[in-house]
Amino acid sequence: MKALRFLLAVPCLALAPLAAAPAAPELALPERIFPQLQAILDAAVQQSPRMINRALDLEIAETSRIAAQAGLLPSIYASASYYKSEDRNAFTYPNQPTSANSYRVSKTPYSASLSQPLYHWGERRNAARMGEIQQKISQGQYREGYRLLAQELRGAYLRLIGQKLAVKRTRFYVEFANNQLKQQEERLLQKVISGAEIAIARLTAEQAQLSLERAEFDLQNAKASLARLSGQSVLTDDAIPDSLPATGYAAEPYDRLLAGFLTQNDPPTTEAATLRNQLAVENLNYANAKTRLRPKANVTLGLSQDQQNNLYGTIDSYTLTSIYAGISVNWTLFDGFASGAAVRSSLARRRQLENDYRQLTARLAQDAQTQVKLINFSARSMSIYDRFLSNGEGALQTVQQEFKRGVKSEADVSQAQLNLYDAQINAHNARADYLLKTGDFLGTIMEDPVLANVAASK
Repeated sequence: MKALRFLLAVPCLALAPLAAAPAAPELALPERIFPQLQAILDAAVQQSPRMINRALDLEIAETSRIAAQAGLLPSIYASASYYKSEDRNAFTYPNQPTSANSYRVSKTPYSASLSQPLYHWGERRNAARMGEIQQKISQGQYREGYRLLAQELRGAYLRLIGQKLAVKRTRFYVEFANNQLKQQEERLLQKVISGAEIAIARLTAEQAQLSLERAEFDLQNAKASLARLSGQSVLTDDAIPDSLPATGYAAEPYDRLLAGFLTQNDPPTTEAATLRNQLAVENLNYANAKTRLRPKANVTLGLSQDQQNNLYGTIDSYTLTSIYAGISVNWTLFDGFASGAAVRSSLARRRQLENDYRQLTARLAQDAQTQVKLINFSARSMSIYDRFLSNGEGALQTVQQEFKRGVKSEADVSQAQLNLYDAQINAHNARADYLLKTGDFLGTIMEDPVLANVAASK
């Protein structure tokens, strides 16, 4: 049954977007630029080890809900025994000898009873409701866990592109350093340069080779890390894009989303929803604490049979069968002031949660505004680095033309190419930063489209 519930729970929460997050405007996100990343995000719902563990959390929450609901259902008990005994009785009479008998007895007593809660001042119903609320909290945490995983996968994928660019740049620099070393070796043979100068050239080439090996090693580690995180196979170098295209920016969509988020009295974020649910649980705890000293009634039905021996001083036996039904009342009259302490403790926890919620709503509003401002900064920085990239491309073309005319050397062309690689890496980092900040903002206001991959908690 546990395995069946697990298999039923995962598709409902992971595959069927019954109540997906509201669609955000077509803001720039990595998976909208690279469809292959979207496929990774979709598959990670079921294949990521982290999401598998979170799906098991949902199974635990479901079993906890069932356990909490059990208090509303009847309880059935049954027992049966079979045993043999060697019994001995003795009768003492005044002025007469003692009479003793010894005999063997076989007994098969049994009993069965049913008890149904009748009236507990709403305590059992409140407990069942708390189990449902705890399940909602787990479902919200499942969705939030996937959103955080998706954002982490986005960052890891974009870093792979940057590291591939770095490997490309480093490989070109190794060729450049080796060519420079070759020229210096020839000049050394001609005794144009000194031993100190050739030593510097050799160290530079060796350092370039080391940097290339380290960059290639970092790229392989990053690919393995992404595979472990997503639960999928390691990407090949050809599957990693060569560059991140330029991304446009407009402030209006962000401002509209921010304004809509700030007008909500109750933020829709998982953290806020969890606090609201915890507050509801504490209200139910408070209601239950107030009923601890009240009488509780149950309906009881039962059947029992027992065997009695030594009837009227003989070895005769008889059976007693009883079928009964009735109402039982349990009433704790005094519990050492424990109920009063529970009530006061519940009230204190409720006030704590209310204070935490007020602080959270203020912080979320501030966080959303801060993130929009940071996105604006990041977009402006991205624009600057895009212009640096454009300048680098123009500078390379100019140097190449001058090289054809014999004005510039091959080393000048190589240096311009290295500068262009640096501009490409800087532009990539700026674009990636902008895309990730957009994802963070959409996650804060619960408008991240990736949440369509999991069902919303009800």
